Amino acid sequence: MSQSYLRGIYLRLAGVVMLVVVLALGASVVMSHRVFERALAPEMSKKVATIGASVRSLVLNAVGHRIKFGELHGIDQKFDEIKHEVPEIAYFAVTDTHGAVLHQRFDAPVGAAAYFQKPSVLSALSKPDIVPPAVCVSDQYIVSLPIISAQGPLGMLHIGVDVRFVDSIVLGMTYDMLVVLVVALFFTIELLHFMAGERLESSLKSLGNTIDRGIEGDFSTRTRCSSAGSDFGAVTGMLEAVLARVNVAFEALTREIEAGRRYPAHERPPAIGAANLGLQKLSQRYRFGNEADAARSDNNQISKVRAPLFVFILAEELTRSFLPTYVKSLLVPIPWLSPEIAVGLPISLFMLIVAFAQPHLGAYSERVGHRRAMLMGAGIATLGFIATAFATTVLDLLVWRSLCAVGYAMVFVAGQGYVLEHASASNRARNFAVFVGAIMVATVCGPSIGGILADNIGERMTFGVSALLALGSIVAMRHLPDQRALDPNRPATRAPRLREIGALLVNGRFMAVTSLAAMPAKIVLTGICFYLVPLYILSIGGSQAVTGRLLMSYAVVMVVMAPLSAALASSRERMEWLVGGGLVVSGLGGALLLAGGGTLWVFASIVLIGLGQSLSISAQSALVSEHCASEVAKMGESAVYGVYRLLERIGNALGPILAGVLVLNFGYRVSFVAIGALAVLSGAAFLLSTSRARSVAMVAARQGNHS
Repeated sequence: MSQSYLRGIYLRLAGVVMLVVVLALGASVVMSHRVFERALAPEMSKKVATIGASVRSLVLNAVGHRIKFGELHGIDQKFDEIKHEVPEIAYFAVTDTHGAVLHQRFDAPVGAAAYFQKPSVLSALSKPDIVPPAVCVSDQYIVSLPIISAQGPLGMLHIGVDVRFVDSIVLGMTYDMLVVLVVALFFTIELLHFMAGERLESSLKSLGNTIDRGIEGDFSTRTRCSSAGSDFGAVTGMLEAVLARVNVAFEALTREIEAGRRYPAHERPPAIGAANLGLQKLSQRYRFGNEADAARSDNNQISKVRAPLFVFILAEELTRSFLPTYVKSLLVPIPWLSPEIAVGLPISLFMLIVAFAQPHLGAYSERVGHRRAMLMGAGIATLGFIATAFATTVLDLLVWRSLCAVGYAMVFVAGQGYVLEHASASNRARNFAVFVGAIMVATVCGPSIGGILADNIGERMTFGVSALLALGSIVAMRHLPDQRALDPNRPATRAPRLREIGALLVNGRFMAVTSLAAMPAKIVLTGICFYLVPLYILSIGGSQAVTGRLLMSYAVVMVVMAPLSAALASSRERMEWLVGGGLVVSGLGGALLLAGGGTLWVFASIVLIGLGQSLSISAQSALVSEHCASEVAKMGESAVYGVYRLLERIGNALGPILAGVLVLNFGYRVSFVAIGALAVLSGAAFLLSTSRARSVAMVAARQGNHS
């Protein structure tokens, strides 16, 4: 039974579950949207009525001082003050008891005069204690409040709210619900994978192997039963019992024939020779006896690490959409450091610590055990998140974010080592996808949910949520096996030596991949997505939830496109075009803000950056071994890739600093364009250098053939 057929069964079962979840979540979104729309108008009326009550009290106070109602002075200035504090208010009007306008400010909606004179509106003069609902008049929602003095009704106060403001609230709420829908889908996939994915697939594989054994005539008894405790254990057990009975019958027949052949020739049964010949034919055609199960990697152990990794990385990803604004709120004047650069320092420091700590933490993880290292890293990060929530200045924030960085690096390398430890050479790539999948799903879910939480409960409380998630990951990590099963043939992890770093830094082929491809790609990611986008969106009036949605779009593009681009990277030339082309596309995303500065332009920019990164990210790592095969053979794969990852993460750290310097001198939009131009130039230079290298190699090959 083919593995693709068995995996198809699992995917169909998962598809049915996901369809049910999508329908349920879709119905929930529709019903929630309707409830929100119905509840919005009364809540808006209450807010406007509160503002109107202060205006009404001022009017009554003036009338009490014998100022005529129709000759109020300074009311326009009061309306201007309220407009400055509450920008969504679009219109003020004061009318008499017949609906004639006495005072008005700003642009009146079409048909306002006729609306003010309607009997249904004027009837509010007899109901002073009731807040009337908002009524849509042309392009405004009007709330009308009666003004009644001790002597009797004086008139009405009308306050208009722009319909576009209300529509933007509804649209934002719709976006938030769609974000929650997408996040819920990814959470469901993770939960399904954790609860049933690998276990169900393993059970189907065990059932398929048993069926295949029967088809092939393999009746041998396995020394270890793999079906115990599986989802199809009963069915697999019955089939294995049938195979075992045939094997037992064959062994019994073998013993009887052997016993008959020991008799003296005159006492042997007449058909013993024919029976022995038939037994030999059976043993040649079919397989009997006892055999040990073939060694295999433990997929269940590998699947166990995905859940704690997902939860832990989600804790860090929650902070992506609001960390720069949180840092900005803690800024104190530092004479020798500009605020724009200071905002980027925590991000850069985090990236630098991860870059320089991972090689050393990898060796430490192998020495103490991956489970223990993961627990220690998650504990350190939990303390960092808690302390970050209580930070008072940027300086102590740097210390707490350093703790988060050390914890993140430790969990990252230990989780990676755990996957490699429990994987065989044949399925290492597939099992490593478990590790990458946890990161990508957390990248999709984290920024969007973090932005929504920051807008509703504040940044400090959201850091508290991150701490709870990190703490929850510790609970999941405790269920990981503590034993170690390292491959003795796999070399131990070590940090690159200084002489190896120096040799690679002067290697033109290696630096073409790192300085022209890997580092610019990371500068675009951290400089634009992690630094510029959160600050720029707030500067144009957006919210942290909007920032989260934008960063989520980057992750979604990566999840969808990265596997497709990886499939295209089938040759060295293709990989070089994917890397260079991906950089150019990412750079065009930054340059896109030349066309406009609205949220939609930022969204298009991030989509292009995500597309460009997905094109290049898979091919970059592969090109290191393609360009530096002799260096890998001489220094070892871990040393070459260690230096590559180090320089790549230095690019991560440079991004926010470069963006901060650009913002300080040129502003946000020029910073987007400048970083985009850097990526375009780097991509073009990479394609030019690689094409020239190919031409030189072809000429050398032709000369070698002629000689």
